[in-house]
Amino acid sequence: MRLSHLITGTALAAGVGLATYLTISKQDPLTWGRHVKQQAKLTTNNISNVKDAKDQLGQSAHNLATAIEDAQPALDEIQSAVDKFSFKIAPRLEAIESTLDRMNSR
Repeated sequence: MRLSHLITGTALAAGVGLATYLTISKQDPLTWGRHVKQQAKLTTNNISNVKDAKDQLGQSAHNLATAIEDAQPALDEIQSAVDKFSFKIAPRLEAIESTLDRMNSR
């Protein structure tokens, strides 16, 4: 029985508070109700948009991970080619640096 009194008192207090708010702010209850309904719809749409964006982000992250994984052989090949090129030009670079050092020391 006490619980019913609590629920009744809470509902009554909320009703009195709402009536006081509407009276002080000079709002029509129907207009206020429509506004609250529109706000609830807007909030629901925003939550839905956030969920959709989250799902899309998850899918994009998965696609990126797959693309990186698929590109790994090509990246390894490029790195191997760079290493071979660096090895081949190393003696020439040493000769150029040596020549520059001799020229700068004069």
